[in-house]
Amino acid sequence: MGRKLLVTVTPEAEVHTGLPGPESHWRELTHDRRVPRRSVHKASEAEVLLTDAMHLGGERYAVAAAWHRDHYLAHRGGPAADPVLLVETVRQTAIHLSHRFLGVPHGMPFVLSEARVELVEDLPAPDAVPLGVGLDVTCRRAATSARRLRLELEGDVLVRHRRLGRVRLCWEPMEPRRYAVVRRHGGQGAPAGPSEPGPARVALEPVRVGHLSRRDVLIDADPLRADRWWLRLDTEHPVLFDHESDHVPGMALVEAFRQAGRVATAGSRPQAGGVRLLDVAFTAFGELDAPVTITAHPLGDGLSAFRAHQGGRELACARIGGAATTPGTARAGTATGTAC
Repeated sequence: MGRKLLVTVTPEAEVHTGLPGPESHWRELTHDRRVPRRSVHKASEAEVLLTDAMHLGGERYAVAAAWHRDHYLAHRGGPAADPVLLVETVRQTAIHLSHRFLGVPHGMPFVLSEARVELVEDLPAPDAVPLGVGLDVTCRRAATSARRLRLELEGDVLVRHRRLGRVRLCWEPMEPRRYAVVRRHGGQGAPAGPSEPGPARVALEPVRVGHLSRRDVLIDADPLRADRWWLRLDTEHPVLFDHESDHVPGMALVEAFRQAGRVATAGSRPQAGGVRLLDVAFTAFGELDAPVTITAHPLGDGLSAFRAHQGGRELACARIGGAATTPGTARAGTATGTAC
């Protein structure tokens, strides 16, 4: 009788199969403990997506994150995670790298000017076990002077040893006094002069925008125009207003663009997947006490443009596309920013 061969699978090997990539640095990073919430400007630990980061040399960094299926931006019920969750991961990455590796002190406001996600395939959806996500990025100083430090981040997103796409983010940490000046000029308070009269808004069912709760719906339909929506914000929302804000949060606009894109192109389809391009530029601060409209315009080739306006000012613009979108399409326009 032949000798039996026993194969033992160690817990370590099981863990490694879920790492973002095969390189050794992914094994050295922590994947089961969140970074300090202060390092990503979050008040609640539950809203922290990052678990660790490592400087790989030069301008290159590896960042580990864990996605939980019960996170607000996970949009439960779909076959894939939505790119908005990836945008939030990249936003937290920019803040964390700034404080931990780039010498930016705590207490400085950050102004976000650009965020972009371009995928080659859908992101896996978080399951009962948190999904490990890795970012292999370069972080460089786009402009430095005695008064300004502008930073940009670009790199790959990795899940289960697969490179799923590219990410980009541009931001600027500011001294509080300079931020106060920028905030004053970048937002005009209540719109000067009469604002556009708002018609009766039509509430949307949460399923139409990929959510389960009414409080998570950020847009109301316009009964007069099928291509226009009205931003609706709950300043007590536990995620979008995790900490106090005197303006419309940048991530609220990103999520509102996603919801408008879903309604405009997918009707009441319950899936949240399919978005491969999410490209947003921020141009002004939005005030919390004035109406914001979001309009859509088809660009062709599976691509649509969205713009958020308040009192005649553009706050942000976005391009959203599905799997048929031609990659690498350049964005028109310039960005000023909004605090992140």
